[in-house]
Amino acid sequence: MRESLSELVSENSRNWANSVVRRIGSKVPPVAARRARNVLLVHLDGVPKALLDEAIVSGRMPFVGHLVRSGAYHLENAFWGAPTSTPFFQAGLLYGLQHPNLPGYSWFDRALRRKVQMNTPGDAMAIDARLRGHGRTSLLEHGGHTYFSLFHAGATNRMCMSTLSSFKLMARSFAYEMQGLGAARTRGAWDFLRSFGMESLQAVREVRQWARAVNDWRHEQGFLLSRILLQRLGWSFAYTKSLVDMVRGVPLIYLVYGNYDEVAHRRGPRSELAMQELHRVDASLAELFAVARAAPEPYDVILLSDHGHVDSLPLEQRQGRRLEAVLFEGPTPPLRDDVQRGLLDGREPPTPDTSAREPFTPVVVEAGNFAHIYLSGRPAPLEARELLARYPEVLARATDNPDIGMVAMRRGAEAVVVMGGGVYGPADLDRAPLSSEYSRRAVADFLHGLPRMETAGDLVLFGAAVQKGGTVGFAWEFGSHGGLTQVESDSLVMWPASGPVGLSGLSHCARLHERLAEAYLDTGSPRILH
Repeated sequence: MRESLSELVSENSRNWANSVVRRIGSKVPPVAARRARNVLLVHLDGVPKALLDEAIVSGRMPFVGHLVRSGAYHLENAFWGAPTSTPFFQAGLLYGLQHPNLPGYSWFDRALRRKVQMNTPGDAMAIDARLRGHGRTSLLEHGGHTYFSLFHAGATNRMCMSTLSSFKLMARSFAYEMQGLGAARTRGAWDFLRSFGMESLQAVREVRQWARAVNDWRHEQGFLLSRILLQRLGWSFAYTKSLVDMVRGVPLIYLVYGNYDEVAHRRGPRSELAMQELHRVDASLAELFAVARAAPEPYDVILLSDHGHVDSLPLEQRQGRRLEAVLFEGPTPPLRDDVQRGLLDGREPPTPDTSAREPFTPVVVEAGNFAHIYLSGRPAPLEARELLARYPEVLARATDNPDIGMVAMRRGAEAVVVMGGGVYGPADLDRAPLSSEYSRRAVADFLHGLPRMETAGDLVLFGAAVQKGGTVGFAWEFGSHGGLTQVESDSLVMWPASGPVGLSGLSHCARLHERLAEAYLDTGSPRILH
């Protein structure tokens, strides 16, 4: 028998939540913004459905498991499109864009003529402005709040990556962001500081041990700061503010839990440190859910993830050199005749292009287990015949290297991928020698979208699948996403069975936006504040 949502909260949790709601409600006023129904969207960054299932079975996520086993919640696989990256997903979720022209987390932007990276606030703001230029209504407009999203997307508050670029905006919103924080505290100051100090000390020890084991310190200082500032202080703030927002009646709250993703990149998606983060967020979800039911206007709570994580085996560790050296240095192997014929697709072979070229230094963006290669400074990517004429040696090295599993590029008006010595378009994938680790659906979706992705590289490379659940990575990391494997495209969505919307069988994150907008974007009359 299906339990009601209120019955899923224990008596102790209900008493605790009622106390929190009374305390916050006595200190902060309700918001004026109103929608027909309130919702808390919790984004579990980087968590694949299969891993969540394992965490439920093993008992690492007992509360989420209880929600599912009770029948009160549906939990299903979801496919949001490719690339399997957070910027692409959030552009679809928040703005409803199916083709947002976002090739990954970092890329060389042809319009800005520089490399951009979404953990750089100024870059995130520039791309957010570009997305808003499409004129689409965001889920966060009309009073929504966001915590740790990349894009502001019209939210009322300012706690996202793009707004961090403006000190003036952050200073102006400081009082608003701090409102109710003291009233919502769930731990005493001394207890919090003692716990924070112990966790910080443990993090320092773990970083030292890991760096010595792999003999590499390059990313460890940044990872340590991330664990202390973002994963502990940042999440504590965002979680607490979400409690305040629910009591105040903020109509839509988009809360991003990025701790698992951060750890998975640096230690691997199934490392003990990463699995501890799933257990940690489960406890937070239980408390968020209790307050969602006790709030003056109850909230629907929806869980979703944007992509999965695959084990990453760094190319540098395997071959002793970075991708740039692989592509531009050393002897040039012959380009296979079948590859050249497939790329020409019946057209005449090009004569070698020895004409003067615009000054441009090739840019290699190592974006995890895939990479964008920019060979020309032109405003649009080169097409296959142009690549054969101008950069045949780069094509030959990329398609010959055993650690590069696929090479994608444009051929005429479509996109194709080179793998196993052959060339395949979206309609040819059934006969392609695709490893079982890859998702044919994700490969096809990527090829359909690549011709519309002007910010993508002239070549897009994907690391070879070299073990079960693992691919070669071009960046120095041990968990990757953005590629086209089964694991990376294995997202999840979890929603209340009694809610106003069904989220089953969606084929793209833009479809998720449409469903959520229908259920939660309608606005009602403003609240009367007393």
